[in-house]
This record gives sequence, C-alpha cells and structure tokens, in this order.
Amino acid sequence: MPIGFLLLIGSILRFYNLGQIPWPVFDEVFYPVFALNYLEGKNFFSVHPPLGSYLLSLGIYLYHLLPWTEVISFGTTDIEDINPLAFRWVSALSGVMLIYVGYKLALEIFNQRGFALLVALFLTLDGSLLVDSRLGLINIFFSLFGLMAMLFFIKGIKGNSLSYFALAGFLLGAAVSVKWNGLGFWLSGLLLTLQFFILHKYITHHQDMKEVITIFHFKALGLVFLLPFIVYLAFWLPDLLHNNSNLIDQHSQMISYHFENTDQKFHPYSSPWYTWPMMIRPIAYFFESGAQSGSVIVDVEVFKAIHLFPNPALNFFSLIAVVILSLKWIGYLSESLGNRTIREELYLSSFILFGFYANFLPWALASRSTFIYHYQPAAIFSFFALAYFIYRLIQRNTFETKLLYSFALVLILLSSIYWLPIQLGLEISDESFYSKMWFDSWI
Repeated sequence: MPIGFLLLIGSILRFYNLGQIPWPVFDEVFYPVFALNYLEGKNFFSVHPPLGSYLLSLGIYLYHLLPWTEVISFGTTDIEDINPLAFRWVSALSGVMLIYVGYKLALEIFNQRGFALLVALFLTLDGSLLVDSRLGLINIFFSLFGLMAMLFFIKGIKGNSLSYFALAGFLLGAAVSVKWNGLGFWLSGLLLTLQFFILHKYITHHQDMKEVITIFHFKALGLVFLLPFIVYLAFWLPDLLHNNSNLIDQHSQMISYHFENTDQKFHPYSSPWYTWPMMIRPIAYFFESGAQSGSVIVDVEVFKAIHLFPNPALNFFSLIAVVILSLKWIGYLSESLGNRTIREELYLSSFILFGFYANFLPWALASRSTFIYHYQPAAIFSFFALAYFIYRLIQRNTFETKLLYSFALVLILLSSIYWLPIQLGLEISDESFYSKMWFDSWI
C-alpha cells in the first residue's frame, strides 16, 4: 500500500462536499469571523493566539483570487456571504499534510515502511482528526505544526544539524501560536532531552554534565526550547497592530477567560480528560433534520449531522497499546540501566510515550471546560504505539498473530466506514442515525 494511495483517500475524505454544510458549524462562529475581521480591518478579541485565524484569513484571501470565485469587496462583506469552502480548504489541506508528516516521522523514529504506513492509515481513518480537518477550526493546525516540529527535532538529533533544530523551534512556536495546547509538544521534546542527559551521564559514566551537554549541542537546546517563545511573540505582532492592543492586556484577558470563573462556563458537550480515550462524550457539531419522500405514502425523516466522533475501534486498541508500551518501557529502562547499554526500543518507546503523556496528563490540571478534541495530539502518539505493535505482530508471521492483527485492522476499517456518515455530514435516515448512537452520552 503506497503512501500516495493513503494520501488520495485522505484527500477525498477531507475535501468531499467540503462547502455543502452551511456555516456555522460549532466554533466556526468564531474563527472564520476573526479571519474576515483581519481582512476588513475590524477590531476583535480572541481567547487564543492569532496564528490559526491568520491561516484561515489567508485561505479566504487566496480562495477569492481564483478566477471562478465570486469577487468580493473586503470591508463590506459579511461572513454569511462567503462560501464556507473559502475558509475550510486550509484545514482540509492541513489534515492531508498531517498524514504525510506522520508517515515521515514514523520513518525517522523507526525506519520501517510498514510501520510508517500503519501510522498514516490510522491518521487517515481517525474520525476526530477527519472532522476538524473539514471545518474552519484551528485544532488541526497546531497538531500539524507540533508533529512537524517533532519530525525536525528527531532529524536534528540524528544528523546533529542546527538547521533542523531551528526548524523544530520555529514550528513549536507556531504550534503554541495557534493554541497554548501546543506546549504539549514542547514538553515532550523537553522530556526526551532530559532523559537523554540522564541516561548518557549514568550509562556512559560522564562525571561532568558539561560533556553531556556538549554531546547534544548547547546551541541546539536554545533553538528547540527558547526559540519557540521568540517565534510566539513575533506571531503576535500583526494582531497587536491590527487591534491596537498590547501583549500584556491581551494575555491578561486570555488568562482571565481560561482560568477564572471556570465553574460558570459549563458546556453540555464538555468531558473530563480521563474519559477521552474511552470516547464517553463525543461532540455534536452540527444537526439538521428534514423529511424525504419515500416509496410509501409516509415521508421518511432524515438527519444530517456532524459529530466529532473518533474511530471507536482505533481509540480502544490504541489505548491498549499505550498501556502495554508503558509497561514495556519500564522493562527497557531497567534493562538499559542494568546492562549499561541503551536499548533501541527505549528511544522509540520514550518518544511515543512522552508524546502521549505530555499532551494528555496536563489536562488533569485544567479547571475550565475540556472537550474530546483536546485529546487529538495525544491520540496521534497512541496511533504510533498501536502501529508499532501491529507491525511487530506482522513480523512474527504466525497464524495466531495474523488472526490478531487482521481482526484489529478489519475492525478499525469497518468502524471508519460505519460512522463515516456522521463525520462527513451525509444525509441518513433517523433510524440509521440512532443506530450509530450506542450510548446516550454519544447523542
């Protein structure tokens, strides 16, 4: 299965009927409006950093340069007059790019094409990433930038290249400039670096920490862990000039929104962080009902719905993979310390697990309403864990292992097909809709 085929499937899923669902869907009431405000010179306040809205603004501008699109005059245009495709195509393209970046990252950390293709397959089929890739929302942007940052971070380590470390630092800054959630990627890189220091000091008997820092290159640390905050500040400049504001006031308002009076901001689709891997509370983004003439006298009631709905089978198997890999990591670490030799599996499992936990566990500290889409970056790393174990099963080539991984892959594929209509917003009967809502909390 070539990567090109997966990218084609991913593109079809993300671009199909992209402009058919009317605006607004869920938080499209905010971000596309902010994007248009930039083009029209209108002041506004957002509770998130500005890069996500910049990208949607760029999408609207470029879309209306196309010869077959309607000519509009920025300054007198309302968001209702704009084709939703104008601000959704950037998200869709980013969603396709995420698949490819995940594939390349998988090759960097474990140079096996089968493993990388499994990662790309899971990124293609995950319902949560798919839905947010089809709307004028910003979650997909920081996941893309964060994953790109990790790709160049690993390339920098393997090639001892400052240019790669600089790219990693820039992209980490870009991720945080979309949402502060992007700090999870920064934290995962920091944890990997700290582990590197500790292991090399203990196992290679470096008594002087300066020698260890020299191995990793001190300049690289600054590029990866300090440059992001400089980039973050730089991305704020256009917004501050546009809104005639200052950085301190802007961040004071943002901090107030995210951390004060959070008990008064309950949302019916919010869910605690520890429920996300089990998919307890997906989010209904869009719902529309109507009647359709049937073959009998009575009309058939039809629904058109978009749910932020991860792939249940993929979520379940990925969670199991993370648990097993966490237990194996303890064994890899103990063995490496005992034998004074670092196992290759320790590096791979550390990358996956630090990425998962750094993007997942900090949400335990959140007092504001949280949603299942906050799980997306952690879920991406859980897909790496599942791909690793399935690839190992494929290598064993026994009847039992073939049965096991075939069962998992078929179930993931069938789950994707079964719940696809409520991820793409396809028109289905009310009976079909409710048959997909296995639990009351899913509605």
